[in-house]
Amino acid sequence: MLTSILFIFGAVLLSLANGANDNFKGMATLWGSDVLTFRQALVAANIATFFGGCFAVVLGVGLLKAFSGKGIVMADVLADPIFIAAFAMGAALTVIGATVFRYPISTTHAIIGALAGAAFALPAASPLYGVLAQKTLIPLLVSPFLAAGMTWGLWQLRAAVSQKLVGVGGSAGGNSISVETDKNSKAQDYLHIISGITVCFARGVNDAPKIASIWLLGAATGMSQSVVFVAIASLMVVGSVFFSLKIAKVLSKEITQMDSAQGFTGNFVTALLVLFASHVGVGVSTTHVSVGSLFGIGALSGTARWHKIRDIILAWILTLPIGFLSAASVVWLLLFLNA
Repeated sequence: MLTSILFIFGAVLLSLANGANDNFKGMATLWGSDVLTFRQALVAANIATFFGGCFAVVLGVGLLKAFSGKGIVMADVLADPIFIAAFAMGAALTVIGATVFRYPISTTHAIIGALAGAAFALPAASPLYGVLAQKTLIPLLVSPFLAAGMTWGLWQLRAAVSQKLVGVGGSAGGNSISVETDKNSKAQDYLHIISGITVCFARGVNDAPKIASIWLLGAATGMSQSVVFVAIASLMVVGSVFFSLKIAKVLSKEITQMDSAQGFTGNFVTALLVLFASHVGVGVSTTHVSVGSLFGIGALSGTARWHKIRDIILAWILTLPIGFLSAASVVWLLLFLNA
């Protein structure tokens, strides 16, 4: 009975915490560059994430399999109520703790840590850590550096192309240049908004299957996959509406200054990487990719606040071991109570 309660509580809490910590990430550049107000950005983020989470039942099949624990721990362990409860609670406690202390962390890392910790603490579970690292940990480590590098590279390419275009049209009259610049600025803002919506949609597609993999281990819920995904997407929105402001401020205002063009470049890279990873079933973290893009923006603009970046990277490093210890502690507690 206690394990069932802990599982349900953990699964719901993880979905809420994920929404609070992650939903706004695709819109951070829009609020940060003053293209949208916080309220406008929040509404757009939640609508896009909700639909992404719902469509993930079709688009995120590969991720659902990758994070189900199959091939990493034995089938009898996956069916153990203590393992399931500890898996859910360990991930949930990690993400909610980071949200309270204003750290944008990876739910993916928290889930991996909790999976490994719950399996480690159970007698004779024998998890295959090498398989776990190959499937999930390596892509997680590579993705933020790839995002930062791609953002920097695309911005340099854009700057070079713009400079050539200005050189070609340099003989035009001042008024026509001013009007054209204004049109280009508005078009850039619209593209920026579309890119932010795309990132939020991609985040829903990428994260919902990972959380659903935990929900579906608790077969006693009796829900179909479609209902599970809709429930998770809805809880993400609730968590974001009530608890995302602190994380939003960190992402939008405290990492780096940015303009709309830079924000669009970062969002484009984020959406591209996350959607591709979701399609092929590779477990990258939307947080690592989106915040890695912000690091790239800060580096190219010279406005990066490195002390904040240092703190965020430290939180990323600690996420996996905290998830591991949280889940293992729940297992040990339940084994003690059942002894």
